[in-house]
Formats: sequence, C-alpha cells, structure tokens
Amino acid sequence: MSDPEVMDAGAVAFRVAGHGLHERVDPLRAVAACGLQEYPPGHAEVALHARAGEVPDDHPVRALLVTVNAMRGAPYVVPRADVAVFTRALVPEEEAGLRALVGSLVAKELEAAGHGVGEALDLVADAAREGLAGGPLGRDAFHQALRERLPDGLLPWCRGCGSHHVRPGLWRALGPLGVTEMPDRAVFALAGPGDDPGDVDLPAARRELVRRFLRAYGPSTHTALASWAGTAPAHARRLFASVADELTPVRQAGARRWVLTEDLDRLLDPPPATGVRLLHGHDPFVAGPDRAALVPDPATRKALFPAVGRPGVVLVDGRVAGLWRARKRGRTLELTVDGAASSALLGDAPEVLARLRGCARATVV
Repeated sequence: MSDPEVMDAGAVAFRVAGHGLHERVDPLRAVAACGLQEYPPGHAEVALHARAGEVPDDHPVRALLVTVNAMRGAPYVVPRADVAVFTRALVPEEEAGLRALVGSLVAKELEAAGHGVGEALDLVADAAREGLAGGPLGRDAFHQALRERLPDGLLPWCRGCGSHHVRPGLWRALGPLGVTEMPDRAVFALAGPGDDPGDVDLPAARRELVRRFLRAYGPSTHTALASWAGTAPAHARRLFASVADELTPVRQAGARRWVLTEDLDRLLDPPPATGVRLLHGHDPFVAGPDRAALVPDPATRKALFPAVGRPGVVLVDGRVAGLWRARKRGRTLELTVDGAASSALLGDAPEVLARLRGCARATVV
C-alpha cells in the first residue's frame, strides 16, 4: 500500500490548527502546543493573543506558565507541568551530541581550553546552583556569580561586553539541563519545585516532545526536529524511534515524512481557519522548519527570512496574505504592510498589536 499523498497547502492547514491559529483556543492549549518563544522580549504575549485572544494579567493560566531557555537555547514560555518536555528531552546523553546543544564554535573553544563539553556543562551547572542558591539574580549579577566560581578557561573575553563571561551556548543550556528558569525578563533563578532532573520521567518526556512537534509541524522528519529543537540529529533520530509505533508515513513534496497515526485524518482533512492574525517573525508557526510550504513564492520567502530583522506575517484564514513591519513613533505603532492584506481586511488587529507593544494607537501606512 502506497503512502498517502499530502499537498503543501494541506500540510500548512494542518499546522495552522496544530498551533491553535484556526480559531481562538484555550490559552493553556495555545502555550502547550510547542511553547511560545519569548525573544525578542514581549513576543510571546503577541503569539498568545494570536491564538487565545485576550488573556488578562490576572488570568489563572498565568500561574501555570514559566519562562525557560528551551529549544535552540531561546527563552520560551511553556506550561510548568511540561517543562521537561521542552528542556530535558532536548539533551543528548553522549559527548558528541552535547556539541549540538552548546554550538560547534563553543565546543571548539572548550576543547582548545582543555575542557570536554560535558565537563564544562557540569561546571557551569554547579556554579549556577551555588550562585543562585540565595535567590534570583539579574543578568549581570548572575554572570558575576558565574565568574567568581568558574576557571578562566570557561570565561573567554567578549569584545562586545568588554568583559570575561561564560559563552551563551553554555548558560543557555542551563534551561535544558533543568538548572534555571527566568521569573522575569533578564532574571535567572533555580528551576522551581518539581523540576528537579531526578524527578523527571525522561523517556516519557522525550516521547512527548516528538508528539508535540508532529502535532504542530507534521508531517515531518527527525532532521527537521533536530533543526527546530537545536539538538543533535542522532538524538532526534532516537527520539523518533521511541514513538515509531505511533507514526504513519505520508508523502509531501515528493519526500517521505511522518505524522502521528492518530492525527492522519486531521492531516488529510484539516479544519478550516478563519480570521486575521498578525504573527511576528519569530512566532512558532512562522519559524517552523518547512519554509517552502509556508511561503511558496521564493521572493516573499526571501523577504520573510532575511539574515537579520525579520518582518511579521499577516495570516488571513490560515494563509500568508502579506508581510508587516512595525516601528514606534512616540505612543503610535506605525505598521507597514506588503502584499494583498488591506487596512480594511486587518480590522482591529493593528490596534491590538499596538496595545501589546505598549503603544496607545496604531496607524497603517
């Protein structure tokens, strides 16, 4: 029996629903799908509103969320109950795999200084636990605490900062290692109660990571999982293998990919999407691994994914209808929109975005 065929448009519609962008969804579901990246700062709130609508500061769901360095070392808002899924599950067990976690350049620096990657991570983790034992620290105080406790070989000179400090690849790995979380912007604290690595059912967390990834980005492959998560391809291959009996192969764009068997019907007949969403360039849906399916036009795709300064996406009824950029002029958010999306079509979306970005009003130019 041949694999079912899936068109790119069908795969995108499946992902729209997987991210909770086809209709307004429960805020916890919106966050739990695959986490919401909180970089640049404030973007997680924009992503949450795009999925769940208005979520007041005193909404009970706020107490169920935590910010932690997760996929690719970036800060993510995730459900506290799922922290291990988006952190510990990313970490390979072997030395070669840990190189992908910290980055190849950092790994080479460590080797030149006479440190293995695993050894360096252990030293930084111990220093962080000791330095944060008295409570949360702001970024600068946290780095000072690490400087006081680590050997010079782990504290290279940073020209941009004008100081010696731990490379980002190492301190960002403290989230995946289950050591730190971020209770506020640029503030670090020890991971909360119940987040102790010794309490984690690691095999279960790893399986669940694959399920979350495939519900949001399927049909897909272990290679795409590795890219999205910032982990080693060999580790991602083992993650896929751990749920092999839950997967069904399909063909998309001439290539074999995988979807959860329980989601096959939804992939073949995805729910319709309605409404307008202004998604920032680092929104989890926009930043997924299958860019060609999301934006078929090469010129638009190139404009959406430049080396720096990504624009946002105007999503209309589940399809990319244009790109937007915004800049603040006093208390006004000035929005520039390219593509088929008109001001009338956007409705109140610009005003909502302005409020979320701390502005009083929006103009579309």
